[in-house]
Amino acid sequence: MKLPNQIILASESPRRRDLLMQLGIKKIQILKHNVDEINFEFKLPITKSVKKLAEMKALSITQNSKIKKKVIISGDTLVYRAGKIFHKSNSKPEVKNYLKLLSNRKHFVYGGICVISKKNQIFSKVVKTEVYFNKITESDLTNDILEDGLGKAGGYAIQKYGSRFVKKIRGCYTNIVGISIPELYKILKSSEF
Repeated sequence: MKLPNQIILASESPRRRDLLMQLGIKKIQILKHNVDEINFEFKLPITKSVKKLAEMKALSITQNSKIKKKVIISGDTLVYRAGKIFHKSNSKPEVKNYLKLLSNRKHFVYGGICVISKKNQIFSKVVKTEVYFNKITESDLTNDILEDGLGKAGGYAIQKYGSRFVKKIRGCYTNIVGISIPELYKILKSSEF
């Protein structure tokens, strides 16, 4: 069984790229998908929505006529708690609000994965991880913490400063970072790419 040594990543996330390199994939071409995530309507249940978003991102790359016979990987990450989706944070006040809402509570990280093979077969999956936060005080919300949370689902990066608030996790750690490497490995291993 041989993993593809060359893929297209339908994401500009440096975290996803770094995670794919941990699989031993040497050549990663980064292409920005053209899915409007901001205006995506979450009409389906959360697991179906995150899976659909990951699929839409990968499929948008196939619209490029120059992309032929290449493996495409995409991911989507959503933080969810008490019926509320914590999208990528756009400002420091939003990061602060997110962290206050997640303080001393459990939330869920849903990771959508989509892989399109060279033969145009689509494989997709959703991974759910439970994250438990300790209490976050006002003095914890430093400028570094707020900066670090910008552009991140849930307003934190578990692989950086956000790790100081994590009491425990149940499930896949890399799913929280950007994409579940064990699940992606299973997809790549079980199929001819």
